[in-house]
Amino acid sequence: MVGQEVSNMFRFVSFTLFFLISAAASGDGVADAVKSVVPRIVRIETIGGHEKVGREIANDGTTTGILLDQEGFIITGSFNILHDPNAILVLFSDGTKKTAKKIAVDRLRMLTLLKTNDFSGQEMPPIPYREKKSVRIGEACIAVGESLSPSEPNVALGVISGKDRIWGKALQTDAAVGPNNYGGPLIDSAGKILGILVPLSSMSDNVAAGAEMYDAGVGMAVPFEDILPVVPKLKEGKDLLPGAAGFSFKENKMFVGDAVIDDVMPESAAAKAGLKKGDKITKIDDSPVTAAMDAVKNVRRRYAGETLKIAFLRDGTEQTVSLTTEERKEKTRQRKPRMTIKKEDGN
Repeated sequence: MVGQEVSNMFRFVSFTLFFLISAAASGDGVADAVKSVVPRIVRIETIGGHEKVGREIANDGTTTGILLDQEGFIITGSFNILHDPNAILVLFSDGTKKTAKKIAVDRLRMLTLLKTNDFSGQEMPPIPYREKKSVRIGEACIAVGESLSPSEPNVALGVISGKDRIWGKALQTDAAVGPNNYGGPLIDSAGKILGILVPLSSMSDNVAAGAEMYDAGVGMAVPFEDILPVVPKLKEGKDLLPGAAGFSFKENKMFVGDAVIDDVMPESAAAKAGLKKGDKITKIDDSPVTAAMDAVKNVRRRYAGETLKIAFLRDGTEQTVSLTTEERKEKTRQRKPRMTIKKEDGN
């Protein structure tokens, strides 16, 4: 047993040294990758509008964002813009400073769209980014922020440590991710954007949830590929809200067995669609459902107002219904204690 632990530790140390040596040897490559995205990265300063969110106080401060286009739209994380600040100032890579206003919020992926003056007449090539399916677990990545210094970005190296995290909404990295780079890009070694850094948690929909993990080697990034399709709606000033279906499964059957509905909330989207307790979900849109968790992940990454085609079995007969998701109310999942004491009947 001791020999196995020593062997595992040796492999871990060897990998760590290899990664650090490789990173040091490719320092110019990292610098070039960061340099390629710097023109699109902005420093955002918020002033006023204090607000208490849970135990945290949203205060004046700085965060990072990405300039999307010549119209002056900027995408950033919502963590540092929890409130409605009295003023938002944006500092660009060329030293230019402009005021901005909040346009809309994506409350499912914890993103905020800002707008400043347009950049008509200035050349602005498309943002290079990677599709989710091309991202590999274990590949090197770089977290970039602009909140520590107004003159240069702050950089953290790491690897992609997970995909489809937080109900399928995020990439996971062990790079240092926290308030100093929230809203900034997670890029690959070639400078292509993989995602936007935000705090996310599977335990809560609160905008500050997940921030407590910033120093634990667990960082999240919303894939850029998932952000681009919703930008047009955000530009219209429409907040995007997390969706809910209104059905649930037994907790001890989430990963094993069929996706058999255990409960349907009255007046919920599922109830309105005609789903009932005992229905076995087999497919949502084009995605097969082989376990309850497949259905949960599919719904948890949807916005309110999306229409889903749900196939299910009832009494051995396959049926299909259309379900339009409704707004999911904030609900924090509490971790269950390791031991529970069950009361005897009559006590």
